[in-house]
Amino acid sequence: MKMEKTKLINQTEVNYFLHRVKKHFPNFVAGVITDRNGFPIGSSISSRLWVHENTLALGAISKHKEKIIKDPNLVQLKFDIDKNKRYKLFILLEKTKSYKDGIKPLKEIIRSQELF
Repeated sequence: MKMEKTKLINQTEVNYFLHRVKKHFPNFVAGVITDRNGFPIGSSISSRLWVHENTLALGAISKHKEKIIKDPNLVQLKFDIDKNKRYKLFILLEKTKSYKDGIKPLKEIIRSQELF
């Protein structure tokens, strides 16, 4: 049996990654990083949001196209953040006309990160 080599990460690194994501979206409401099974590795959730971390984690691994959070004022974005597609990023943004402007820089942040 071949053992897979894994890298340990710490909470500070995860929090900094989420901070970088948050910085590109002034309309950021929540974000969660999970493994492929939906186990939360890190999250940043606004205190005004009524959704729990576990619900966001399920949104990250859900294969369905329907929205997990049924609020018309929120945009849900999902990304694989590693090459092997073992880690997911799920973000909630307040719906604005310019939220798409941050997606290109976000993809660059994901490509340049070395955590996962």
